[in-house]
Amino acid sequence: MVESVRPRSTAGLSAAGLLAVAAASTSFSAVLDEGLWGPAVLVVAAAAVGAAVAVRLLVRRWAAAWALVAAVAATVLALTLLFAADTALLGIVPLPATAERFALLIGAGELSIAEQTIPAVADDGIRFLMASGVAGLAILTDAVLVHGRRPAFAAIPLLGILAVPVVLAPGLLPIVSILATAAAYLLVLALHRPAASGGAAAAARALGVAAGVLVTALLVPPLLPPVIAGEALPGSGVGGLVAGVNPVLDLGNDLRRNTPVEALRYSTDAEGGLYLTLSHLADFEGQSVQPVIGGVATATDVVGPPSWLGSEVATEQVATSIRLQNVRSRWVPLPSAPVEITGLTGEWVVDADGVTVSTVDGTFRNGSYQVESLVASPTPLQLRTATVDASGLDRYRAVPEGLDPIVARTAAQVAESADGPSPYDQALALQRFFTGGDFVYSEEAPVEQGYDGTGAEIVAVFLEARAGYCVHYAAAMTLMARTLGIPARIAVGFVPGTASPNVPGEYVVTTDDLHAWPELHFDELGWVRFEPTPSRGAVPAYATDDVPAPGEEPAVDPVTGETLAPTPDATAAPDPDELDPDTNPSGEALDPSDLIDGGADGSLDGALGTGSNGVPVDARALVTLALTLLVLLLVLPGLWRLRRRAARRRSPDALDHWRELRDTARDLGLPADDTRTPRELAAAWASRVVPDAAGAHSGAGDGGSAAAGAAAIDRVRFALEARAYGTADRPADHPADHPAARDDLDLALGSLRRSQPLWRRVLATIAPVSLLDRTPADERLIADALSA
Repeated sequence: MVESVRPRSTAGLSAAGLLAVAAASTSFSAVLDEGLWGPAVLVVAAAAVGAAVAVRLLVRRWAAAWALVAAVAATVLALTLLFAADTALLGIVPLPATAERFALLIGAGELSIAEQTIPAVADDGIRFLMASGVAGLAILTDAVLVHGRRPAFAAIPLLGILAVPVVLAPGLLPIVSILATAAAYLLVLALHRPAASGGAAAAARALGVAAGVLVTALLVPPLLPPVIAGEALPGSGVGGLVAGVNPVLDLGNDLRRNTPVEALRYSTDAEGGLYLTLSHLADFEGQSVQPVIGGVATATDVVGPPSWLGSEVATEQVATSIRLQNVRSRWVPLPSAPVEITGLTGEWVVDADGVTVSTVDGTFRNGSYQVESLVASPTPLQLRTATVDASGLDRYRAVPEGLDPIVARTAAQVAESADGPSPYDQALALQRFFTGGDFVYSEEAPVEQGYDGTGAEIVAVFLEARAGYCVHYAAAMTLMARTLGIPARIAVGFVPGTASPNVPGEYVVTTDDLHAWPELHFDELGWVRFEPTPSRGAVPAYATDDVPAPGEEPAVDPVTGETLAPTPDATAAPDPDELDPDTNPSGEALDPSDLIDGGADGSLDGALGTGSNGVPVDARALVTLALTLLVLLLVLPGLWRLRRRAARRRSPDALDHWRELRDTARDLGLPADDTRTPRELAAAWASRVVPDAAGAHSGAGDGGSAAAGAAAIDRVRFALEARAYGTADRPADHPADHPAARDDLDLALGSLRRSQPLWRRVLATIAPVSLLDRTPADERLIADALSA
């Protein structure tokens, strides 16, 4: 057995490992623009590794286990001190409230990652995820170096850190970070004693890995194309990549950067500008709300009035020509109630109401198209007499399970103050509740207090904090309306923008014009827009404070043309020239994921490209390049495991066959601990591939092939027992060197692999954890495994 490395010799090795992790972490500077993240990451990682070193110096028995416990505990304490001191005892001892704060930070970090473009702002959520994640990798690196005594595998967590900026910002990985990481890794190899890991051959392999790390990090990133190629805007960085798949994104970071970029221009014969809709969001799931997705059709199928628009509503048809400028969009910006769309070819995803259109695959960038649409003008009297009982709208009435009672309770209290009992009066009361002065518009408060997002839980926090921007107001009014039985959804899009001073009828729309607003459904009238965000957007004429109270409506409708005439002004914004884009931006909005790519300055959370000459890179190509890079980085463990499997398969020893079966199970995440007997392990594995009594099965293929795989597992187990006991009266069906024995092994291995999902099989191939196990002596393995 290999001698353990003396405790005193491990302190320097741990320090070198921590240095390597810290060096690799500096590569995040390529994808982070603002926020002091370095000290937090270094302090937490150093606390974790330092605790492990201290325990190893003081404890000799079960040092590995106690070092891990100490490292995890130190990580939690450091995270508490840095991110949740106000919730902890003495500022460092975590309490239940600390766990709640951690959960909020994790949620905020996940949303921020999904929402931001490159370079991103390192807000509290991102810094918390970085600090905890890097600390975890530092603990793993330390354990591999000191207890696993396999320095070659220490390269894997380092490569994992370097892979993040390589994938998100190809070509921008700082050369200093690469060289510093390589130098620190070479220091690790120099401090590690070759005798502790297999002699000069092992040291040579480790040096080979170090060389591979350096070569790969230097050569691969420059070969990857930038996400957006084109001329950068003044003072900007490189165009960003949407880093998540959540279609509901927070625009807070865009607003805080205050660097608007032109998104599109449109010309219309409407009297005033138009709201342009991108997508509708309906399903509240977790910490976000999901979009309404339609079926595949051609965009030219959107012909005729939309099904949701009632025949009693006064409308006027308008023509609009839209030209995307610096946009790569999954959704096509459209006026409400499109009648006909021209200029879009091929298949698109069109929602059932014919209001939103999105690409089937990929994005739509910098195109031009024309839209004929209807501008609806419902009157207050029509809205007040309308019901909200139409069928087929259950998803828009659904309230998430476990919704905080504050949402329904607040909605009921507001409804009691309404001017009348109608759903319309309740909707007006909800809007006044937000715009009456008790709520304030704030881009910073949600981030500082950890409720930035659109989920139901976040809405509950927002109602207590009473500070946020349009995403919070739209989500809150939508949920509150649903608790009152009114179908509601969130619309995401653009407010009208600014009238062009040079071209009559043309409007310029920038990132500041992105917006989110609630839409409520009234029977026979359709979806109606409201505006609860204080001093943002434009309140429709039918929802202003001048609307007559119940019983005060004139018998004959003598309302002015501006208010009720069937013109676009009924639902359009006020004159865009009256809006102050500096102090009162009209588009503080929700950002749909994959909706629009980040601008050259990264000013829009997944929204803008870098210029009209930008060339988009297909997302599939980027994913393929990223996966190829990861495969290259992890090819050594996979090849090593493949070589071991081939050698064992050719072996005439049943013990080698059993080892291969056990290691494959371990790689696949199946039970494979040494405390179980072969019979117990074989039974556990067979249960994964045999159909259950109901006919379902977690294994592969039909019942016959599953049963055959289970039988093969049992025969491999029986051959091991026959070899171990060495009794003539218990011979195996076939000697281990018999071709049938290898067939049994192949069938058993195949059954185990097919019993697991694809992601688990891929992970087992590229990162086999069984390579970290030290192979015990044959006789000890047999004695330990077969003992009851």
